[in-house]
Amino acid sequence: MAKPEYSQLSANYPDFNNSIISLLEEGGGDPSILTPAAKDLLEGDLVALAWHNNTERTEKLSVRDIYSIEEAFRTHGFYGSPDEPLATACCCCTPACCCCAAALVDTVS
Repeated sequence: MAKPEYSQLSANYPDFNNSIISLLEEGGGDPSILTPAAKDLLEGDLVALAWHNNTERTEKLSVRDIYSIEEAFRTHGFYGSPDEPLATACCCCTPACCCCAAALVDTVS
């Protein structure tokens, strides 16, 4: 399967000019857990990840970066778990969640 060009995908996902750090601070998350690469993300990047797409910034993320996002949002008001009756997202209002984005990251060989 051909990998889509992130220049095409990023045009479909506005940045919203809202950093991941502000999202965490507003919702009770812990931005200190984020890796340096994860700290550069914007809300639009998280929306792209949630919809199984990429932006220029998300193309460079490692599994460790994705894990730091999940951990940082663990205390956020939107954080959910599989046994909860309501579907929630850790970082954006989409049916998918960036916490599950680790499945999108290619393995490094």
